[in-house]
Amino acid sequence: MSSEKNKNLCEGCTICCEHITVEIDKPKTREEILKLVDYLRYKDILIFIEDGGEWNIEFKTICRQLNEKGLCKIYKNRPKICRDYHHDKCERYGEGEFYKHIFRNEKELLDFIKKNKKLNKIFLGQ
Repeated sequence: MSSEKNKNLCEGCTICCEHITVEIDKPKTREEILKLVDYLRYKDILIFIEDGGEWNIEFKTICRQLNEKGLCKIYKNRPKICRDYHHDKCERYGEGEFYKHIFRNEKELLDFIKKNKKLNKIFLGQ
């Protein structure tokens, strides 16, 4: 992408600055499943499974470094997590959904667990 196009790539958009996502281990025990269920009881937290099977937890929260125009105040010295973020993963420029499953609350996760034979066996303690 040309430097001129890249210069205005994020203009008018702060989507990637309004959450933090952390990869987590796929649950292997009933206790780990219940911990994820507990996380989903909190407002502005979701869990998703990427197309490649990676599990993630996302916290909806706005970066403190955004100015009143929605631009990064520390862009030249922004953290590695921001420098590593590529626009092809972005909701604005990416193609399609980046996740296979998304859970916005505990019911959605528990419904998924019940339908997944392996996770359901773990959850039921079998």
